[in-house]
Amino acid sequence: ILMNKKILICTGGTGGHVIPAVNFGNFLINKGFECSLILDKRGNKFSNNFMGKVFIIRSSHLSGNIFYKFNSLINLSIGLIQSLFFLNKIKPNICISFGSYATFMPLTALFFYKLFRNINLYLHEQNSVAGKVNLFFLPFTDSFFTNFEEVINLPEKYKKKKIYVGLPSDKRVNRDITQIENTSKKLILIYGGSQGAKNLINNFLLLIKTININELKKLKFIIQCPKKLEVSIEKYLLYLKVDYQIETFFYDIDNILSKTHIAITRAGAGTINDLIRHQVPSIIFPLPNSIYDHQYYNAKFLLDKKACIVLNEITFKLDDYSKDFNKLITDKKYFENMKESISKIILPDTNELILKTILNKNNE
Repeated sequence: ILMNKKILICTGGTGGHVIPAVNFGNFLINKGFECSLILDKRGNKFSNNFMGKVFIIRSSHLSGNIFYKFNSLINLSIGLIQSLFFLNKIKPNICISFGSYATFMPLTALFFYKLFRNINLYLHEQNSVAGKVNLFFLPFTDSFFTNFEEVINLPEKYKKKKIYVGLPSDKRVNRDITQIENTSKKLILIYGGSQGAKNLINNFLLLIKTININELKKLKFIIQCPKKLEVSIEKYLLYLKVDYQIETFFYDIDNILSKTHIAITRAGAGTINDLIRHQVPSIIFPLPNSIYDHQYYNAKFLLDKKACIVLNEITFKLDDYSKDFNKLITDKKYFENMKESISKIILPDTNELILKTILNKNNE
Protein backbone atom coordinates (compact mmCIF):
# COMPACT_ATOMS: atom_id res chain seq x y z
CA ILE A 1 0.00 0.00 0.00
CA LEU A 2 2.84 2.39 0.93
CA MET A 3 4.62 1.81 -2.41
CA ASN A 4 2.21 4.23 -4.16
CA LYS A 5 2.77 6.93 -1.57
CA LYS A 6 5.29 9.77 -1.75
CA ILE A 7 7.68 10.26 1.16
CA LEU A 8 9.28 13.58 2.06
CA ILE A 9 12.35 13.82 4.32
CA CYS A 10 13.15 17.17 6.01
CA THR A 11 16.63 17.89 7.32
CA GLY A 12 19.42 20.48 7.12
CA GLY A 13 22.22 22.27 8.94
CA THR A 14 25.08 19.95 9.86
CA GLY A 15 26.19 16.58 8.51
CA GLY A 16 24.99 15.05 11.78
CA HIS A 17 21.40 15.81 10.73
CA VAL A 18 21.71 15.40 6.96
CA ILE A 19 23.74 12.18 6.62
CA PRO A 20 21.28 9.95 8.60
CA ALA A 21 18.41 11.49 6.59
CA VAL A 22 20.20 10.74 3.31
CA ASN A 23 20.95 7.19 4.49
CA PHE A 24 17.31 6.52 5.29
CA GLY A 25 16.09 8.17 2.08
CA ASN A 26 18.41 6.01 -0.03
CA PHE A 27 17.23 2.93 1.85
CA LEU A 28 13.62 3.81 0.93
CA ILE A 29 14.54 4.42 -2.72
CA ASN A 30 16.37 1.07 -2.88
CA LYS A 31 13.17 -0.51 -1.54
CA GLY A 32 11.21 1.04 -4.43
CA PHE A 33 9.65 4.06 -2.70
CA GLU A 34 9.47 7.58 -4.16
CA CYS A 35 11.40 9.82 -1.79
CA SER A 36 12.38 13.53 -1.86
CA LEU A 37 14.57 15.67 0.39
CA ILE A 38 14.03 19.27 1.59
CA LEU A 39 16.98 20.99 3.24
CA ASP A 40 18.86 24.30 3.45
CA LYS A 41 21.91 25.45 1.50
CA ARG A 42 24.24 24.72 4.44
CA GLY A 43 23.05 21.12 4.70
CA ASN A 44 23.05 20.55 0.94
CA LYS A 45 26.80 19.88 0.82
CA PHE A 46 26.18 16.64 2.74
CA SER A 47 23.44 15.43 0.37
CA ASN A 48 25.58 14.56 -2.69
CA ASN A 49 24.93 10.83 -2.25
CA PHE A 50 21.14 11.17 -2.14
CA MET A 51 19.51 9.25 -5.00
CA GLY A 52 16.18 11.13 -5.05
CA LYS A 53 15.13 14.72 -5.77
CA VAL A 54 16.62 17.46 -3.57
CA PHE A 55 14.82 20.76 -2.88
CA ILE A 56 16.78 23.62 -1.27
CA ILE A 57 15.13 26.31 0.87
CA ARG A 58 16.35 29.43 2.65
CA SER A 59 16.79 28.98 6.37
CA SER A 60 18.46 30.54 9.40
CA HIS A 61 18.62 30.39 13.18
CA LEU A 62 17.72 33.44 15.27
CA SER A 63 20.85 33.90 17.38
CA GLY A 64 22.93 37.05 16.80
CA ASN A 65 22.44 40.83 16.84
CA ILE A 66 19.29 42.73 15.77
CA PHE A 67 20.49 43.09 12.16
CA TYR A 68 21.19 39.34 11.96
CA LYS A 69 17.78 38.51 13.49
CA PHE A 70 16.02 40.80 10.97
CA ASN A 71 17.90 39.15 8.10
CA SER A 72 17.05 35.71 9.56
CA LEU A 73 13.33 36.54 9.64
CA ILE A 74 13.46 37.50 5.93
CA ASN A 75 15.22 34.20 5.11
CA LEU A 76 12.73 32.21 7.19
CA SER A 77 9.79 33.92 5.47
CA ILE A 78 11.24 33.07 2.05
CA GLY A 79 11.90 29.52 3.32
CA LEU A 80 8.24 29.17 4.31
CA ILE A 81 7.04 30.23 0.84
CA GLN A 82 9.57 27.89 -0.82
CA SER A 83 8.46 25.03 1.46
CA LEU A 84 4.79 25.56 0.54
CA PHE A 85 5.68 25.61 -3.15
CA PHE A 86 7.78 22.42 -2.90
CA LEU A 87 5.14 20.62 -0.80
CA ASN A 88 2.55 21.37 -3.47
CA LYS A 89 4.97 20.11 -6.12
CA ILE A 90 5.95 16.88 -4.28
CA LYS A 91 2.49 16.16 -2.81
CA PRO A 92 3.81 13.80 -0.09
CA ASN A 93 1.62 11.46 1.97
CA ILE A 94 4.30 10.91 4.61
CA CYS A 95 6.90 13.28 6.08
CA ILE A 96 9.88 12.27 8.23
CA SER A 97 11.89 15.08 9.82
CA PHE A 98 15.43 14.66 11.18
CA GLY A 99 15.65 17.78 13.35
CA SER A 100 17.79 20.95 12.91
CA TYR A 101 16.56 24.55 12.75
CA ALA A 102 16.32 24.11 8.95
CA THR A 103 13.27 21.84 9.34
CA PHE A 104 11.16 24.46 11.16
CA MET A 105 9.74 26.15 8.05
CA PRO A 106 9.01 22.95 6.07
CA LEU A 107 7.17 21.56 9.11
CA THR A 108 5.31 24.86 9.57
CA ALA A 109 4.33 24.74 5.88
CA LEU A 110 3.10 21.20 6.50
CA PHE A 111 0.30 22.59 8.68
CA PHE A 112 -1.08 24.68 5.82
CA TYR A 113 -0.64 21.72 3.50
CA LYS A 114 -2.55 19.42 5.90
CA LEU A 115 -5.64 21.59 5.45
CA PHE A 116 -5.96 20.25 1.90
CA ARG A 117 -4.26 16.85 2.02
CA ASN A 118 -3.88 14.01 4.53
CA ILE A 119 -0.24 13.56 5.62
CA ASN A 120 1.43 11.61 8.45
CA LEU A 121 4.36 13.24 10.27
CA TYR A 122 7.23 11.34 11.94
CA LEU A 123 10.18 12.86 13.82
CA HIS A 124 13.65 11.41 14.39
CA GLU A 125 15.87 12.68 17.23
CA GLN A 126 19.57 11.87 16.87
CA ASN A 127 20.71 13.16 20.28
CA SER A 128 20.10 12.07 23.86
CA VAL A 129 18.52 15.49 24.44
CA ALA A 130 15.66 16.47 22.10
CA GLY A 131 16.24 19.58 19.97
CA LYS A 132 13.99 22.67 19.98
CA VAL A 133 12.28 22.01 16.64
CA ASN A 134 11.48 18.38 17.48
CA LEU A 135 10.11 19.40 20.90
CA PHE A 136 7.92 22.05 19.25
CA PHE A 137 6.38 19.58 16.76
CA LEU A 138 6.12 16.62 19.17
CA PRO A 139 2.36 17.10 19.75
CA PHE A 140 1.71 16.68 16.02
CA THR A 141 3.85 13.63 15.25
CA ASP A 142 2.57 10.06 14.82
CA SER A 143 5.78 8.54 16.26
CA PHE A 144 8.97 9.96 17.76
CA PHE A 145 11.97 7.89 16.65
CA THR A 146 15.08 8.13 18.85
CA ASN A 147 18.74 7.26 18.38
CA PHE A 148 19.33 6.76 22.12
CA GLU A 149 17.25 4.60 24.45
CA GLU A 150 16.75 7.58 26.79
CA VAL A 151 15.91 11.17 25.78
CA ILE A 152 16.36 13.10 28.99
CA ASN A 153 14.09 16.11 28.29
CA LEU A 154 11.19 14.25 26.69
CA PRO A 155 7.91 15.37 28.37
CA GLU A 156 6.13 12.54 30.18
CA LYS A 157 2.93 12.89 28.13
CA TYR A 158 4.80 12.16 24.87
CA LYS A 159 6.80 9.14 26.06
CA LYS A 160 4.23 6.76 24.56
CA LYS A 161 5.17 8.16 21.10
CA LYS A 162 8.86 7.32 21.57
CA ILE A 163 10.28 4.40 19.60
CA TYR A 164 13.97 3.56 20.05
CA VAL A 165 15.38 2.81 16.58
CA GLY A 166 18.99 4.06 16.52
CA LEU A 167 20.55 6.15 13.73
CA PRO A 168 20.07 5.33 10.02
CA SER A 169 23.30 4.17 8.39
CA ASP A 170 24.10 3.26 4.81
CA LYS A 171 25.40 -0.21 5.63
CA ARG A 172 26.00 -2.74 8.37
CA VAL A 173 29.66 -2.68 9.37
CA ASN A 174 31.62 -5.80 10.19
CA ARG A 175 34.88 -4.66 11.72
CA ASP A 176 37.89 -6.70 10.66
CA ILE A 177 40.08 -6.87 13.78
CA THR A 178 42.95 -8.51 11.85
CA GLN A 179 43.10 -5.43 9.63
CA ILE A 180 44.09 -3.43 12.71
CA GLU A 181 46.49 -5.86 14.29
CA ASN A 182 48.53 -6.20 11.10
CA THR A 183 49.25 -2.49 10.71
CA SER A 184 52.78 -1.44 11.69
CA LYS A 185 51.66 1.69 13.57
CA LYS A 186 48.76 2.49 15.85
CA LEU A 187 46.33 4.76 14.04
CA ILE A 188 45.00 7.70 16.09
CA LEU A 189 42.05 9.59 14.59
CA ILE A 190 41.39 13.21 15.60
CA TYR A 191 37.86 13.80 14.39
CA GLY A 192 35.58 16.78 15.03
CA GLY A 193 32.55 15.71 12.97
CA SER A 194 31.23 17.65 9.97
CA GLN A 195 31.92 21.01 11.64
CA GLY A 196 35.57 20.29 12.46
CA ALA A 197 37.02 21.27 15.84
CA LYS A 198 39.67 23.95 16.35
CA ASN A 199 39.92 23.45 20.14
CA LEU A 200 40.08 19.67 19.74
CA ILE A 201 43.15 20.10 17.52
CA ASN A 202 44.80 22.69 19.78
CA ASN A 203 44.45 20.36 22.79
CA PHE A 204 45.83 17.50 20.70
CA LEU A 205 48.91 19.59 19.74
CA LEU A 206 49.56 20.17 23.44
CA LEU A 207 49.20 16.43 24.03
CA ILE A 208 51.82 15.47 21.42
CA LYS A 209 54.54 17.26 23.43
CA THR A 210 53.85 15.00 26.42
CA ILE A 211 54.20 11.68 24.53
CA ASN A 212 57.44 9.77 24.92
CA ILE A 213 59.50 10.04 21.69
CA ASN A 214 59.78 6.24 21.37
CA GLU A 215 56.00 5.86 21.71
CA LEU A 216 55.43 8.70 19.24
CA LYS A 217 57.32 6.76 16.56
CA LYS A 218 54.81 3.91 16.89
CA LEU A 219 51.84 6.17 16.11
CA LYS A 220 50.25 7.64 13.00
CA PHE A 221 47.76 10.51 13.35
CA ILE A 222 44.87 11.14 10.97
CA ILE A 223 43.52 14.63 11.62
CA GLN A 224 40.37 16.37 10.47
CA CYS A 225 41.41 20.00 10.26
CA PRO A 226 39.68 23.21 9.12
CA LYS A 227 41.35 24.51 5.94
CA LYS A 228 42.60 27.75 7.55
CA LEU A 229 44.59 25.83 10.21
CA GLU A 230 46.12 23.28 7.85
CA VAL A 231 49.40 25.05 6.97
CA SER A 232 50.37 26.00 10.56
CA ILE A 233 49.54 22.53 11.91
CA GLU A 234 51.45 20.74 9.14
CA LYS A 235 54.49 22.92 9.87
CA TYR A 236 54.31 22.00 13.56
CA LEU A 237 53.90 18.26 12.92
CA LEU A 238 56.78 18.23 10.41
CA TYR A 239 58.98 19.93 13.02
CA LEU A 240 58.12 17.16 15.52
CA LYS A 241 58.72 14.49 12.82
CA VAL A 242 55.28 12.98 13.46
CA ASP A 243 53.66 10.56 11.00
CA TYR A 244 50.38 12.21 10.00
CA GLN A 245 47.65 12.69 7.40
CA ILE A 246 45.40 15.78 7.29
CA GLU A 247 41.97 16.11 5.69
CA THR A 248 39.39 18.93 5.87
CA PHE A 249 36.52 16.41 5.71
CA PHE A 250 36.38 12.60 5.65
CA TYR A 251 34.23 11.29 2.82
CA ASP A 252 35.42 7.73 3.55
CA ILE A 253 35.05 7.83 7.35
CA ASP A 254 33.98 4.15 7.52
CA ASN A 255 37.19 3.09 5.78
CA ILE A 256 39.31 5.21 8.16
CA LEU A 257 37.47 4.05 11.28
CA SER A 258 37.83 0.40 10.24
CA LYS A 259 41.61 0.84 10.69
CA THR A 260 41.57 3.18 13.71
CA HIS A 261 42.89 2.06 17.10
CA ILE A 262 41.96 5.14 19.16
CA ALA A 263 39.79 8.16 18.31
CA ILE A 264 39.92 11.64 19.86
CA THR A 265 36.52 13.12 19.04
CA ARG A 266 33.53 15.32 19.71
CA ALA A 267 30.26 13.67 20.77
CA GLY A 268 27.84 14.24 17.93
CA ALA A 269 25.26 11.48 17.59
CA GLY A 270 26.76 10.28 14.29
CA THR A 271 30.23 10.11 15.84
CA ILE A 272 29.00 8.06 18.82
CA ASN A 273 27.33 5.62 16.41
CA ASP A 274 30.48 5.44 14.29
CA LEU A 275 32.57 4.57 17.36
CA ILE A 276 30.10 1.82 18.34
CA ARG A 277 29.81 0.35 14.83
CA HIS A 278 33.59 0.20 14.44
CA GLN A 279 34.30 -0.66 18.11
CA VAL A 280 36.85 2.14 18.57
CA PRO A 281 38.05 3.11 22.09
CA SER A 282 38.01 6.89 22.38
CA ILE A 283 38.77 10.06 24.29
CA ILE A 284 35.78 12.36 23.89
CA PHE A 285 35.61 16.13 24.35
CA PRO A 286 31.87 17.02 24.23
CA LEU A 287 31.26 20.36 22.52
CA PRO A 288 30.81 22.69 25.53
CA ASN A 289 28.28 25.04 23.89
CA SER A 290 26.03 22.36 22.36
CA ILE A 291 22.29 23.03 22.75
CA TYR A 292 20.98 21.64 26.09
CA ASP A 293 24.51 20.21 26.57
CA HIS A 294 23.40 17.28 24.40
CA GLN A 295 26.96 16.27 23.45
CA TYR A 296 27.79 15.54 27.09
CA TYR A 297 24.75 13.26 27.39
CA ASN A 298 25.63 11.56 24.08
CA ALA A 299 29.13 10.86 25.43
CA LYS A 300 27.72 9.75 28.80
CA PHE A 301 25.95 6.89 26.98
CA LEU A 302 29.39 5.40 26.22
CA LEU A 303 30.98 6.52 29.49
CA ASP A 304 28.36 4.68 31.58
CA LYS A 305 29.32 1.49 29.71
CA LYS A 306 33.07 2.06 30.30
CA ALA A 307 33.46 2.36 26.53
CA CYS A 308 35.27 5.73 26.39
CA ILE A 309 37.05 8.47 28.35
CA VAL A 310 35.25 11.83 28.62
CA LEU A 311 37.16 15.07 29.26
CA ASN A 312 35.73 18.54 29.87
CA GLU A 313 37.11 21.17 27.49
CA ILE A 314 36.29 24.04 29.89
CA THR A 315 38.15 22.54 32.88
CA PHE A 316 40.77 20.93 30.63
CA LYS A 317 43.94 19.69 32.38
CA LEU A 318 46.80 18.55 30.16
CA ASP A 319 48.09 16.14 32.84
CA ASP A 320 44.78 14.23 32.87
CA TYR A 321 44.62 14.14 29.08
CA SER A 322 48.22 12.92 28.84
CA LYS A 323 47.74 10.20 31.48
CA ASP A 324 44.52 8.94 29.86
CA PHE A 325 46.00 8.89 26.37
CA ASN A 326 49.27 7.24 27.42
CA LYS A 327 47.35 4.61 29.36
CA LEU A 328 45.28 3.80 26.26
CA ILE A 329 48.34 3.40 23.99
CA THR A 330 50.61 1.55 26.45
CA ASP A 331 48.32 -0.46 28.77
CA LYS A 332 47.11 -3.31 26.55
CA LYS A 333 44.65 -4.72 29.12
CA TYR A 334 43.04 -1.29 29.67
CA PHE A 335 42.70 -0.84 25.89
CA GLU A 336 41.25 -4.34 25.38
CA ASN A 337 38.75 -3.88 28.23
CA MET A 338 37.46 -0.66 26.68
CA LYS A 339 37.23 -2.32 23.26
CA GLU A 340 35.33 -5.24 24.79
CA SER A 341 32.90 -2.84 26.52
CA ILE A 342 32.10 -1.06 23.27
CA SER A 343 31.74 -4.35 21.36
CA LYS A 344 28.90 -5.36 23.74
CA ILE A 345 26.73 -2.43 22.58
CA ILE A 346 24.29 -3.73 19.97
CA LEU A 347 22.91 -1.21 17.49
CA PRO A 348 19.38 -1.80 16.16
CA ASP A 349 18.59 -2.28 12.45
CA THR A 350 17.36 1.32 12.22
CA ASN A 351 16.19 1.58 8.61
CA GLU A 352 14.05 -1.57 8.83
CA LEU A 353 12.59 -0.53 12.21
CA ILE A 354 11.51 2.92 10.98
CA LEU A 355 10.02 1.51 7.77
CA LYS A 356 8.18 -1.25 9.66
CA THR A 357 6.64 1.35 12.02
CA ILE A 358 5.51 3.57 9.14
CA LEU A 359 4.05 0.58 7.26
CA ASN A 360 2.14 -0.56 10.34
CA LYS A 361 0.81 2.96 11.05
CA ASN A 362 -0.34 3.45 7.47
CA ASN A 363 -2.05 0.04 7.33
CA GLU A 364 -4.04 0.65 10.51
